[in-house]
Amino acid sequence: MATLIENQKLLYHLTALDNMESILRNGLMPRENIEYFTDVAEQDIIDFRNKEGISHLIPFHFFKGTPFAGIVQKNNPNKEFVYITIHRDLAKKKNFKIFPTHPKHMNPLEIYEYEEGFEKIDWKLMNTRDYNDYECKEVCMAECVAPYKSIPADAFHSIIVKSEETKKYLEKLCQQIFKGKCKFYINTEPYSFIGS
Repeated sequence: MATLIENQKLLYHLTALDNMESILRNGLMPRENIEYFTDVAEQDIIDFRNKEGISHLIPFHFFKGTPFAGIVQKNNPNKEFVYITIHRDLAKKKNFKIFPTHPKHMNPLEIYEYEEGFEKIDWKLMNTRDYNDYECKEVCMAECVAPYKSIPADAFHSIIVKSEETKKYLEKLCQQIFKGKCKFYINTEPYSFIGS
């Protein structure tokens, strides 16, 4: 039986593989701090984040395969994606904040300290993962957000990739950039991506 989402250990950030060299060199940065990157988010969400003044936050989700992850992969079938993960304990220690449902779904928009936000998430609904149910779909896109200009690569727990070929590519990049082995795991999980 799968572990309940609230009892899992990691947070997940989906990005295009094209962005990984820059991320490894400069850290994972919020949208407003990046000049050039492969952007896969929908324009209405980008506009909402800009309007609400939350594009300075780095968003993570509580599990893989959220509705967001599904739609960006379907909308970009020729792009390869990876998940960057960090440990929830680190997020808590570093004072990440939480939107207990999709920020666009909140009225008024309210951001919570980590522990309070964690308690406010409807975990029972999230664990059903029924994307035909509107409320469930929105709760599944709850966000844990980092209020930082950058999260350095050595803070990552792991990178989840689709293939062994991509794993080898990232290992080679790490050797070039860090002059040695990666400080995080690179895990091959084809089943975590659409079209595998």
